Amino acid sequence: MTRNEAISEVRIAFADATRPEMFIRGTCRCDECQAHDKDMQSFSPEELPIQKLGNPGWDPICFASNQAFAYLVTGLAKLVLQHPDEYIQQFIFHVEQPERLEYFTPSQAGALIKVMDILVLEEAAAVDNNCAVDDLFRVRNELVRVLSTGEQN
Repeated sequence: MTRNEAISEVRIAFADATRPEMFIRGTCRCDECQAHDKDMQSFSPEELPIQKLGNPGWDPICFASNQAFAYLVTGLAKLVLQHPDEYIQQFIFHVEQPERLEYFTPSQAGALIKVMDILVLEEAAAVDNNCAVDDLFRVRNELVRVLSTGEQN
């Protein structure tokens, strides 16, 4: 499977994800949450800027609701495949959140597995550089669990 095919599968699997009115979780209105919501509001779901998301210390996706994550995930998948060394750990972290794993449908989990497989097969250096092999396979196994149950968890 090519990168473009994997991205296409993610796009199809998450096609029903609508743009949320508010991108952050909950109702917090502190300055940091408002800044993250504003940033996410400005993002295109297809193209996300590594400059805004590449800093794990100031990553608005950490504050994204499940609906916002689903809306932006095509861009996140593209981002990790374009910048694996800079974004693999954050991508894994965002996907592995328990409430997100529970939110994914089997088809969404299957599409994300394809992105993970490309990282394993084609980005071994980035996986090694980021000591991400255990994390990657742990999250992949969780996605396989979602896929194999045939239902949301």
